[in-house]
Amino acid sequence: MKVLVVGGGIGGLALGAALARRGVVAELVERRPSYGDEGAGIVLGPNVMAVMKGLALHEEVLAAGHPVGLARITDASGRVLQQTPYSVPGLSLPATTLHRNKLLQVLRSVSPAPRLGVAVVGLRSGVDGVDVELSDGTAGRYDIVVGADGIRSIVREYVCGAEVHPRYSGYTCWRGVVEGHFEDAVVEMWGAGRRVGMVPLGERKSYVFLTLNTPRRAPAPWKDLSGLQALYAGFADPARSALAAFGGLDGLLHNDIEDCSAPRWWKPRVVLLGDAAHAVTPNLGQGAGLAIEDAAALAQLLVTMGPTDEALARYEQLRRPRAERIRDRSWMIGRVAQWENGLARSVRDTLMRWTPEAVARSEREKVVRDMPGVPVG
Repeated sequence: MKVLVVGGGIGGLALGAALARRGVVAELVERRPSYGDEGAGIVLGPNVMAVMKGLALHEEVLAAGHPVGLARITDASGRVLQQTPYSVPGLSLPATTLHRNKLLQVLRSVSPAPRLGVAVVGLRSGVDGVDVELSDGTAGRYDIVVGADGIRSIVREYVCGAEVHPRYSGYTCWRGVVEGHFEDAVVEMWGAGRRVGMVPLGERKSYVFLTLNTPRRAPAPWKDLSGLQALYAGFADPARSALAAFGGLDGLLHNDIEDCSAPRWWKPRVVLLGDAAHAVTPNLGQGAGLAIEDAAALAQLLVTMGPTDEALARYEQLRRPRAERIRDRSWMIGRVAQWENGLARSVRDTLMRWTPEAVARSEREKVVRDMPGVPVG
């Protein structure tokens, strides 16, 4: 089976690794000319760690990462609104935080190496395969082409046309890694139209993210580090200490928060994976996990059913309901978390504090445990 994976990010590399474990050597292309700073931190929940175990990569992830046991939401003053454990009965591996660069290194250790600086410029599918033209002047015929090329996927345009556009959430996000651990838990503090999140990464480093309600593609509302810190001055510790740990603005990453849902995930011999099919906002911490789950499920189906329409249809049938549930729930949580109205926030905070821990745990378990079609270890 000859497979072309378009995209060398988390989803594409996970598919390359999953296929390699089953004896299929895929070809990967990535339009970026090199791997630079691939984001900041990431949390892999117990569900994703179970998938990594199925790929025989869990030990490498555990060695590169930092286990976490709790997720905590507070208001800007530090008052706890909700706290839930990451652990889930039946999934033995802990939630693990690590830098995205380290996760990519783990995946690259077993996936075929992508050809960098190469993009797809033409796709034409037929009964016997897909003819592909690439930007470096090469061409080839493949049994299957997988679009793992992100929220602005070129392959998605071939599958769905150009009518699919990312949806802006109304808030933007700055992310960085700083020295220091400010909490053992993953902590998110909710203010008025803004949030501060802190994720311990091990090695005395933390991933810090800052959200803000703002128009799409708006410039940063500060000129220097003191301006950034002043915008979040209403937050108590641990946010205050995390903000003080920033030594400057160099290396601070910025992205508007968007999601996207493809109306179709496949055409004959061509299929979408990860953000190309179902980009989600990061409020449940499942975006990268969904891509890894997709990769494991798709690899299993391609090997057992072959590169057939039936395999691709089954893949979408299994994976779409879960992706849409997470997309919708994550969108809703993000909107509520970014409320600015004082009365609305007061009611929200009261309801969250009164919600029994068992209810919050049950909701988290629904997100974590429901992985149809995904082989786990």
